[in-house]
Amino acid sequence: MVVALLAGLAAPAQALDATVQAPMTTVVAYVAKPMHQAVTIVATIDVPADAPLGLGVGAFVSDQHGHWFQECRPGALTSGAQEVRFRISPQSQLVAEPTGATWNAGATPLLTRVGLFFWSAAVNHARLRIDAFKVIPEDEPLVRTRAADCLTELRGDGVDAQGLFHATTGQRWTLSVTPGPFPENPYDPADFALDARITGPDGSGLTIAGFYDQPMALVDRGDSEQALPHGSGHFEVRFRPRQGGRYHIELRGCWHQDPQRTVVVQLPDLVVAGAAWDGYVHVDAGDSRFFSLDHQFYWPITLNLHATTDQRSHERMQTVLTPNRGAATYIALLDRCSQAGITAVEIWMASWNLGLEWRKEWPGFEGIGRYNQANAARLDAILDAAWARGIRINLVIYNHGQASPSLDSEWQDSPFNTANGGPLATPLEIFDSPEAERAQADLRRYIIARYADQPAILGWKLWSEINLTAAGRMGGRFGASQSDVSDEERHAVLVHWHKDAAAHWRAEDVYGHGVTTHWASDYRQADSDIMSLPDIGYVCIDAYLQRRGATTLAQLIFNSVNDMVNGLGKVTKPILVTEYGGSPQGATVPALTAEMAIAPWASLVSGLGGAPMLWWSEWVDQGNRWASFAPVARYLVGEDLRGVQAHAFVLAAGSSATGTLWAAAWERPGRTLGYVVDTDWAADGISNELQTDTWIQIGQQVPHGTCLLQWWNADTGVIIDTQTIAHAGGPFLIHAPPFVHHIAFKLWRSSTADPQWWATLHHATSP
Repeated sequence: MVVALLAGLAAPAQALDATVQAPMTTVVAYVAKPMHQAVTIVATIDVPADAPLGLGVGAFVSDQHGHWFQECRPGALTSGAQEVRFRISPQSQLVAEPTGATWNAGATPLLTRVGLFFWSAAVNHARLRIDAFKVIPEDEPLVRTRAADCLTELRGDGVDAQGLFHATTGQRWTLSVTPGPFPENPYDPADFALDARITGPDGSGLTIAGFYDQPMALVDRGDSEQALPHGSGHFEVRFRPRQGGRYHIELRGCWHQDPQRTVVVQLPDLVVAGAAWDGYVHVDAGDSRFFSLDHQFYWPITLNLHATTDQRSHERMQTVLTPNRGAATYIALLDRCSQAGITAVEIWMASWNLGLEWRKEWPGFEGIGRYNQANAARLDAILDAAWARGIRINLVIYNHGQASPSLDSEWQDSPFNTANGGPLATPLEIFDSPEAERAQADLRRYIIARYADQPAILGWKLWSEINLTAAGRMGGRFGASQSDVSDEERHAVLVHWHKDAAAHWRAEDVYGHGVTTHWASDYRQADSDIMSLPDIGYVCIDAYLQRRGATTLAQLIFNSVNDMVNGLGKVTKPILVTEYGGSPQGATVPALTAEMAIAPWASLVSGLGGAPMLWWSEWVDQGNRWASFAPVARYLVGEDLRGVQAHAFVLAAGSSATGTLWAAAWERPGRTLGYVVDTDWAADGISNELQTDTWIQIGQQVPHGTCLLQWWNADTGVIIDTQTIAHAGGPFLIHAPPFVHHIAFKLWRSSTADPQWWATLHHATSP
């Protein structure tokens, strides 16, 4: 309990009364500007005779986020007047409560309170008289200085008796070090930069940046998650070797970008055991429309987890707001995702979620150029949990509200806004000002240094819904501050920003994660100039039905790639739908349930790079609607969509029912994967008409041959019928068993058929 807050460290000595509320802690503190110098705390304390036994006193410093470091005076105070004196200096043995972490120089610029605290285990309300209480600044810097630049306290994983480091392929190897002098801003590479230059056993070299880490203990309080300092802050290098053998490592520390202040340390060799490994998702080298994982076909089953809580879902879909328990919320969700067959999710680094940089008035944040260590630790925990569960994360770096003047705008709270003391007058300047460029470069260096070795990252998504920002095609028309900038100028700014940013992400990430960006609404909003940039590895879009009943989700997804005019298939990159689900304002429960069942099948036969990500994850979780993910995963076991000749096509289909059917297939030589859906049900989720006497036309003039046909229940992913067909030549129709809503099939030629038979198919319809 704070009983007094006094302003200014250099204020005259104070006298005050303080009531001990034992067993609660009683605090008397000065509120100060950030402390940089050592201080001495002096006070004369008059303890009454009725004071509790075991009354203790200590000194503390704390920061704006409540992180507390303390030093206790030995013994107990006695009755009567006595002077207490504490010196807070580089030599102080301050420890954090309740974790016991030691105070470190990295926390110094954030310290905003200093003072005394009193405690006792006995219940008592005694009144203390405190005279001549003052905090005296001294000349000595609070951060310990050194006679020469150096790197100390070097620690690495797996040290043997000979001093060599050891690691295993595919496993993270970590090195930590403390620089002296410690930088005032440990996040600013212009103040201090740490780099490891690593030479592999094959002679290849790479450079990995180090980063500042204040270890945090994450405590789940049930309705929230508390992050507490846990150990001394230090610089760290993370490396995940992919090849066995002996590595040479040179560590370089550079102060203030001055070559004369560069320390170079040759480390003992790192000996790596294990087979060659590459557990990172890459755009496939042979068919750039898809992903591969260790050279094997990878088609992720996905869900958008964006943030821990979703106000829009609460408003539109009547979900209950999920308590923000940080990493604990995500880890529980990842457990359920894994059990449902989901292999990839999207997560946002937003100001309200896992962002690292935002205005310092918000809890955990420290303004431009300093990063939220609580959120950094949470993201570490989430990525580790995802990796352990076989789940990849499409990691969103910036959400559109950060650079939008009105659409979901967060500009009013941005640290870059001049209204908040920042350097930018408008959100458009985020894309072309030198100040923003430098801040983005520093944040990029930190994120890559800390997280790039993590295979759980699917890729770096630079922006969500970039067209809704001040520079975008849709967002640029909002906000009077942008009225003097033409559409052509905004477009040029946005293309240049993506060209520069994507190139830097690709160059600095030695592990080769893909880089992407994202457009709102649907595929027709995507910018071909940005999509075609060589360092944009894959493309993310929305698939929202803006006009209910105008089309079905299956048709929209198919057109996203295969529309002959605007389809994105021409960019020959993986296309991922990372938001869908009715409209951005939601949908009826029946319609959304149908879309959720249809979406992965439609994406498969359309040639998308993975299943689409439903936005309404809170609705899925709270309604226990996890059953739609596993069926397509079961269907895809052993399948591979890659191939130069592989392509999507629409099929003619009909039945004895009154409604219409939509059918499409993905074909590669010798194999066709098909899907058929009732368009009435696809549009409203209500129709339950039984489809009987269903026919699907595979081709018009098909040479004779023998093939095998499997019919799959699209709701369960189970084979319901298998047929052998001896086709006599000519029109080729297949007939489905009775079904409701939708059905899938596989068709392939028999091993005894003419090898050229399938290649001669001529389809009756085109996209």
